[in-house]
This record gives sequence, C-alpha cells and structure tokens, in this order.
Amino acid sequence: MTRHSLAVCTAVLAVFASTIGAAEKKPEPLTMTLSARISSARSDVIVRARVEPDARSRELTIEWVAGDLSGGSHAISMDGARAAVTHHYALKQMAPGEYQVTAILRFNDGSEIRRASTLMVVGAAGVDTFGAGATQGAAGGRVRPATQP
Repeated sequence: MTRHSLAVCTAVLAVFASTIGAAEKKPEPLTMTLSARISSARSDVIVRARVEPDARSRELTIEWVAGDLSGGSHAISMDGARAAVTHHYALKQMAPGEYQVTAILRFNDGSEIRRASTLMVVGAAGVDTFGAGATQGAAGGRVRPATQP
C-alpha cells in the first residue's frame, strides 16, 4: 500500500466512524433555553423546555430563584410519552437581580433530570418604587431638594 492509499483509507475510516457516532447519539431527555440571559427590569423572559417523549415522564417544573431567595415555580403535568415535546413559560415582570432558572423533569420512578441557567436582570425596579408612577429627576421636569417632602 502506498502512502497516498493509506491516507485515503484513514480519511474514509474517520468519516465512517464519525457517522456511526452521530447515529448512535441519543437526544437529551431535557433541554432548556432562555429567551435572554441578560434582561432589563420589569421585562418578560421566556423559558423554553424540550422533553423527549418518555412513558415515565410525569412532571416538568420551572423554578427561578434570586440570591435573596425570592422567585417562584410553575409545574406542568405530563402524560408520559403522549405529553407535548416543547413547553414555553414566561417569567413576567422580573425584578432586578441574578436568578438561577431550573427546569426539572420528574419521572414516575421518582428520578429526575435538572437543567439550569443563570439569568441577570438589570435596571431600576420600576417607576412604582418612586411612588404613584411619578417620574423622578431631570426627566420629570421640576427637581426638588431632598429636604422638601
């Protein structure tokens, strides 16, 4: 065998091996993405979860927890392999902070799969924090001294 023939055979084997590896790779049972990793305060962030059909699937929970332990969760019941594959949930009117967003897929045998991502919400908490939705500062027109009520 010549050098050229050996190189061609090696290349063909490499392509064949990568094709076999790709064909044997199973899809992830749970994937999660966020519509944004950094968002402005009081905006919505969409959590997208993809669950591969599985007869054991019983519940998908979306949780979001900030550093001060505020946050929430949303549970979605699943009917095994007949459940929807994609799920969307909106985290609405997010307050500033860093959140850990987690998707938890629970199976009928008690096992679970978790996927997590970090969400950073930046900006002021909103105009309501200043009272009655009034605009403060130079943007509001007249500026009053701090000593006046």
